[in-house]
Amino acid sequence: MDEEKDALEKEQTTAEEKPRQDPYPRITGGLILILLGVLFLLATLDYLSWGDWWAYFLFGLGCILILEALVRSTSPAFREHMAGRLIGGIVLVVIGASFIFGMTNWWPLIIIAVGVVLVISTLWRPKRSD
Repeated sequence: MDEEKDALEKEQTTAEEKPRQDPYPRITGGLILILLGVLFLLATLDYLSWGDWWAYFLFGLGCILILEALVRSTSPAFREHMAGRLIGGIVLVVIGASFIFGMTNWWPLIIIAVGVVLVISTLWRPKRSD
């Protein structure tokens, strides 16, 4: 009887010691699958060209990463991976938009995106304590 009680207490303490799992990768994965499904449906229904779906995918993926970064910024427990997703999302949105709307009209956005990446990476750099 005491062995069962000890085993139960041990299971409870190990369950309490486990860190909270990050829910955002599963949500992001689900959103990516929804995006792919919508894009394939639009291409199948001839609302979208099969040759252009990838540009919309890059744009949508960038939006999902930016959304995840913004949601992570509100949760202190999962804030550590926010900057990389935000920067990656901005770059993907710029690349996708430049192909969707034509590279000749949108190439300055690439220069702006690089500038935004530099500013964001500088602002989110951990401060050293001297």
